[in-house]
Amino acid sequence: MSRKAPPDKGIDLGTLFGKNVPREEMFAYDQFKELHSLLALTVQQRSMSLVTGQAGVGKTTGVRSFVDELPTNKYQIIYAGQDHDGGNLSRRLASSLGIQPKHFRSHTWLAISQHLADNLIEQGKELVLVMDEAHLLDDRTLEEIRLLTNNDFDRNSALTVIMVGQLSLRSRLKQTGFEALNQRLRFRYALEGFSADETADYIKVRLRSADLDDDFFSADSIKAIFLAAQGIPREINNICTSALLKAQSLAANKVDAKIVRAVLDQREIN
Repeated sequence: MSRKAPPDKGIDLGTLFGKNVPREEMFAYDQFKELHSLLALTVQQRSMSLVTGQAGVGKTTGVRSFVDELPTNKYQIIYAGQDHDGGNLSRRLASSLGIQPKHFRSHTWLAISQHLADNLIEQGKELVLVMDEAHLLDDRTLEEIRLLTNNDFDRNSALTVIMVGQLSLRSRLKQTGFEALNQRLRFRYALEGFSADETADYIKVRLRSADLDDDFFSADSIKAIFLAAQGIPREINNICTSALLKAQSLAANKVDAKIVRAVLDQREIN
């Protein structure tokens, strides 16, 4: 039975609109489904794809939910999102593949490339490299990643590469010097924010996951959240979390536009 509200202390308000949502509770809106279809083609063809969007739009979440579905007995997922220095990145990749990093950066990349080629010949697990925050990579590192996809006179790719970055990366890759990489990116997808209807549906899905009434957020409060967040999921999450905490402190029966405005005003002050 749904709760009559306000949320009690048994509900973790910090995670209700958090990013660590179980795969089965992911909000599968239209763009989310389109992204999964595109990534499935990328893996099937062992090619490269580029996923872009402004900060907080759900790029990493969308890609993560896809690769989490790949069977571990067939695929090895290598996630690189922490190191954006080419030397550190090469050492991280080498270690992930069980390779001892070399003294020189170029030698480490060469060892990685040889390992990938051998793995392809031996028909080991298919490798999927997720390069997150790729807009932070320098030019040389972007080229080194592209070269990893060359194999057998460029007739085969030894791995799948999914590059994830902000919108600026798309413009950068159109510049002189990136022609080879830009052409290698077989699939491209730009994630946008939720529509007004999707924002409402998303909030209701998250509420139902905690056995809260669908209408715990009033229609006017959802409209205010959508306009303030401009449909960006991360901002929607932040505002909803603050609004839930405010409603709890006021012992309110629901979140209305007044509570949302108070939260937004407080965010402006901070």
